[in-house]
Amino acid sequence: MNIQLFLKAFSLESRDIVYYENRSKSIFSRASEYIGIDDRFIKLFSSDVLDVLAYSEVWDIINIIRSSPGGGKTTLLRLFTPEVLLSIGDRKRRDDQTVDVLKKLQAINVFDAKLNPLVVGTLIPFTSEYSTISYLSIEPAQKSRIFFALLNVRVILSVLYSISKIKKLPFPDGLSAITISQDPSKVSFNPLRNISNGKEIYDWCCKNEEVICNEIDSIYLRPSNDIEKSSDLYCLDLLSPKNIMVAGEPLRERILVMFDDVHNLSTSQRKDFLNSMVNKRPSINVWVAERLQALSMDEIISEGNLTDRDFRLINLEQYWNSKYEKFEKFTKSIAQKRLSTITEGEPTSLTTYLAEEWDIEQNKIDEALSVVKQRIGKDFKGDQKYNTWIKSKEQISKELAEQLIEWRSLEILLYRDRGKQQQVLFDDPLDEAELEQRDGSDVRDAARLFLNKEHKFPYYYGTAKISRLSSSNIEQFLTICGKLFENIVVEHVKKISRNNQSQVQISTKKQEHYIKLLCEDRWRELDSRVPNAATIKQFINNIGDFCKEQTYTPNAWNSPGINGVAITMDERAFLKDVVLQDETHSYNGLAKCIATCIAYNLIDFRLNYKVKGKFMMVLYLNRLYCVRYGLPLANGKFKERKLSELNNWLLDKKQSKPLELGL
Repeated sequence: MNIQLFLKAFSLESRDIVYYENRSKSIFSRASEYIGIDDRFIKLFSSDVLDVLAYSEVWDIINIIRSSPGGGKTTLLRLFTPEVLLSIGDRKRRDDQTVDVLKKLQAINVFDAKLNPLVVGTLIPFTSEYSTISYLSIEPAQKSRIFFALLNVRVILSVLYSISKIKKLPFPDGLSAITISQDPSKVSFNPLRNISNGKEIYDWCCKNEEVICNEIDSIYLRPSNDIEKSSDLYCLDLLSPKNIMVAGEPLRERILVMFDDVHNLSTSQRKDFLNSMVNKRPSINVWVAERLQALSMDEIISEGNLTDRDFRLINLEQYWNSKYEKFEKFTKSIAQKRLSTITEGEPTSLTTYLAEEWDIEQNKIDEALSVVKQRIGKDFKGDQKYNTWIKSKEQISKELAEQLIEWRSLEILLYRDRGKQQQVLFDDPLDEAELEQRDGSDVRDAARLFLNKEHKFPYYYGTAKISRLSSSNIEQFLTICGKLFENIVVEHVKKISRNNQSQVQISTKKQEHYIKLLCEDRWRELDSRVPNAATIKQFINNIGDFCKEQTYTPNAWNSPGINGVAITMDERAFLKDVVLQDETHSYNGLAKCIATCIAYNLIDFRLNYKVKGKFMMVLYLNRLYCVRYGLPLANGKFKERKLSELNNWLLDKKQSKPLELGL
């Protein structure tokens, strides 16, 4: 392995190995924030994320894209900027890694048959500069007009730049080839209604942007007549493609304005911005990206059920939650693309670097097997009903690890059968066919989970579980991989020092150890990252302890176990429509706690989950926190709880125990 190339693959510069041991920077980094070169961005972009846009109305409706931090919003938007699209469509620079991206973009009409972009995309990030306007000592209406004035000129400037890139015009002098004309009968207030030349519009916007920013920066801000104020997004009408001509030809491309980081706006700005955009029903394409924590508490609890004919909500984590197999494929693709940037024939599969089977000393497995057999012999061997089951296991000749799982699964099934409510006086002996019918993959997973608790045999390891541990959040996946790959680099350097050139692979035991370390790091970070962290952690801790208690029953009643609780959809509506509207309600703190947990991806939720004739809202623990409580990672296992019990968990002062790290 070439260390320089390996580190480059994960967006790190070469430096002394002690920095990696101190974990100074994650080896896996978010593509949107750390990758500045467009070609490199494309190489690391996975086409699977475009599936969230694979629907017929993608260009006919406002798309509002939401997720918790690190969900992949900015990376998705950046794909539609001119530089990236031109690079993808350039035949001379295209390689195999861009083919899938190109095909999916063609499927949603981003390129024509000659691979020319059909979209003029521009990305408008909402920086803290916009929210600063809210703190100015002027009237609220004046603040709103200054906000829209600044936003309008920046959107126009950005779109003009994007047109020049797509049309290969020199910027800004080439903007004179652009004409923007408007139908006077359809124009509301618009300070640019008498200017049509693109270069003149550009000069006007630059002048006004400077005036606005100077006014904002002034501590003596007074209502100024120099600012062309506005009360809405007139730019969305002005920039309609039907108004634009380039070198005398109508603009055939779509205009796509992408507003990113809307969560950075103040509450009033966000409300005014969204209302203006939706009410205007713009003739250009508009996408909006924001974090869930920008939403009000009732908006968060409503998330997933809200529909509107004027816009479409795309919650990235909820999308992946409903398509887990696609998400696993997506994460493998991301890892492979990062590893593929290593040359010299290095492996590109994540599985190559991560052990997928137990690497435990045989004597420890043998000891655990003896313990399980002794328990079964003591509790069940005298019961004639189970003789055939027990004898069938005594005759297996598989590897020791597989024998252990078979016997531990048998123990679960024996307890499960004995615990049936209806027992007859003389039970007929159970045959092997019955055993095979009951011994499913869920029981075997429970057996592995129980062995993890009883004998510390690894459970949280391998590419599939790492994908599960990500809780449908790309940043969380990259963080987990980064933790593992930091140690791959360290181990590789150690092997070089010993002249050992064999492939580095992290054992299952070490994988679990590093995952637990990361889990504890993330748990501590909640204190500075999440509002009311002490209460939030208390609530999560009580959910975790309840799930642990329900999971580790001898008969594994809901194998492999549970990792969530549920309330009815009626109770959810009660929290949203009644409790959150009344600050004095005894459940108000609970409703806000649930909303905060959802906003910060501490809890995954499912709506309208039908169980026994009832529709439920399921609250699953973030899968990384499942590690704290030794819980399974699969979906679908939960237990209903009343709001009163959840509220008691919120108020309980129980202290959480530190996680046993092993090794």
